[in-house]
Amino acid sequence: MSFALARVRWRRVIGAAFAVIALSFLILIVIVTVYAFVLAFQARGAPNQTAINHFAASISPKLMPWIETVLTFLFALKAARKAEGARIVSGVIVGILAGLLSSAVTLAFGGRMGLNNSLFVLVVVALGWLGGFIGQKKVASAHGEDSR
Repeated sequence: MSFALARVRWRRVIGAAFAVIALSFLILIVIVTVYAFVLAFQARGAPNQTAINHFAASISPKLMPWIETVLTFLFALKAARKAEGARIVSGVIVGILAGLLSSAVTLAFGGRMGLNNSLFVLVVVALGWLGGFIGQKKVASAHGEDSR
């Protein structure tokens, strides 16, 4: 295991985990901004700020976990494909870090850790593993290697 950890590209893995969190917020901001533009065009002027805040508060808790899970899988896949070795370990570490960062953000914004948050972290870690596993298989099949 220590050999596998020594082959992990830590900058890429840590960057991927931070990118998951940053891009999930960015995607959510873009969605709320588009909604604000739609309201502005409908009102032919300044949009209703209360409606925008209500939309953001209602969509954020529902959409953010989905965005984070999809991005975790994609970034774990990318980190695994670019790794020279320890591809599955790289994917798992992306999942662990993304899950922990997501929990930290939840706690920072006044949320509480409960069973749902703990299960979400486990799902994110599993998707990180899946991204690493698929990344290893794709690289092995592209090089004609045995992926075991």
